[in-house]
Amino acid sequence: MNARLTPWLFLMPAILIYGIFGAYPIFQTFAISLTDQVGVAAPGKFIGLQNYITLVQDEYFLNSLKNTGIWVIAFLIVPNSLAITIALLVKQTFWGASLIKTVFFLPLALSFAIVGVIWGWIYEPDVGLLDQLLIGLGLDGLIVEWLGPDAATYSVIAAAAWRQTAFATVVFLAGLSAIPTELIEAAKVDGGTRRQIFFRITLPLLKPASTIAVSSALIHALLATEIVLTMTEGGPFGSSEVVGYRMYMETFWNYKFGYGAAIGVIVTLMTATMVVPYVRRMAKAQERDWS
Repeated sequence: MNARLTPWLFLMPAILIYGIFGAYPIFQTFAISLTDQVGVAAPGKFIGLQNYITLVQDEYFLNSLKNTGIWVIAFLIVPNSLAITIALLVKQTFWGASLIKTVFFLPLALSFAIVGVIWGWIYEPDVGLLDQLLIGLGLDGLIVEWLGPDAATYSVIAAAAWRQTAFATVVFLAGLSAIPTELIEAAKVDGGTRRQIFFRITLPLLKPASTIAVSSALIHALLATEIVLTMTEGGPFGSSEVVGYRMYMETFWNYKFGYGAAIGVIVTLMTATMVVPYVRRMAKAQERDWS
C-alpha cells in the first residue's frame, strides 16, 4: 500500500462524518437562503440575495444583532473573569472546599433552558428571590423591572453567565491542575509575588484552557436561543431578542424557511469569523511557547 495514502485512509471516516453532518447542512442552508421557501412542503423559488438585502433593512434583525453584540462582550468578560478567580480560590485546600466546589459546579448540570426557568422565578416582581433579598437588605430602591424593556437583555445575560461561569471554572481548574507545582514553588523561592506569578507563569500556561473557555463563551453568546425563549420570548417588544432567537422565530414561527436560513448563514459566518481566528492565534502562541 502506498505510504502517502495511508494517513488519508485513516482520516476517511472523519471526513465522511463531517461531510454528512457538517458541510452538507451548511451548503443546504445556504442554498435555501437563496429562495423564498415557506415551510417544508415544497422548495421555494430562487430569489438570489434578496433575503440578505431584506435583512439589512429589517429593524427586528438589526435590533437582535445589537443585542448579540452586547452578549458577546459581556460573555467574554464576566463568566471568564469570575471563573478564573473562583478556580484560583477553590484550588486551595481548606475546610469546606468540596462543598464550595459543588455549589459553584451545580449550574453545569443544568441546561440553559432550565436555567432560564429558574432565573425567571428569581426575577419575579415583588415575590421573586432577588426582590425579596433586596427588600430584606433594605435596598428596595435598587429594584427595577428585571425583565422589562430596559433591563431584560442584561438580566438574561446574568442568568446565562451563572451557568457559563460554572463551565469555565471547570475548564480553568483543569488547566491549573496541569501546571507543574515545581514552577510555582521555584518562582516563590526566587521572590516572585503572587501578582508576578499569576501574570508571568499561571496565565500564560492557561492558554489551552482559555481557548476552550473563550470559544465556548463566543458560541453560546451567538446562539443564545434557549434561555431567551424560556425567560422573555424575545420581549418585551423585542428588547431582548438575539440573532439565534430571531432565526428560530422566522423559521419555525413565521415559516419563512428561506429568510430564517439567511439568518443562519449570517450566524455561521459570525461564529467562524470570531472563533476560528482566535483558536488559530492561540494555537500558534502555544507552538511558540513550546518551541
